[in-house]
Amino acid sequence: MNCLLLILPAAILLIGIVLPTVRSQTAAPAIPAMPDDVKPIRVAGLGIRVSDLERSKKFYTEVLGLKVGAKVPAQGEPVEYLLGMTGDIRTDTLIVIRKGEIKPGATEFGSITIVVPDARKMAERVAAAGYPPAHIVDGTNFVKDPDGYTIELYQRPAPTSK
Repeated sequence: MNCLLLILPAAILLIGIVLPTVRSQTAAPAIPAMPDDVKPIRVAGLGIRVSDLERSKKFYTEVLGLKVGAKVPAQGEPVEYLLGMTGDIRTDTLIVIRKGEIKPGATEFGSITIVVPDARKMAERVAAAGYPPAHIVDGTNFVKDPDGYTIELYQRPAPTSK
């Protein structure tokens, strides 16, 4: 028992010396304030790889209603399309679809969210186009694009009256 009384203060002293040293070695460096000429302007979109570029373009434009803002390259066979709500790539590019190999697990990153006025009706439209979701509900629905990426059809809640 007397031995424990002698060791305990020494252990507490050692922890007091070592712990701050360990913390200072693992602490993140201070990040300076961001100057205005460096701050991001907006989120420009999400780039996904698709197995069939034209099939995906058709799904996103004809089924979901997005517009092509640009194709890359501008001349010749496209390797990607920039899609948005208005087709103006300077203001609202939402999704960039690129022709390429889809790596295992790539489609499981989360979801692409598109705000729609009636998510049930949009989910029914997607199902009628040959991409049926697991189930269709009133409100927000989840569907899959031709490559299996999850699209959240988000319906904003109705405003509450006060």
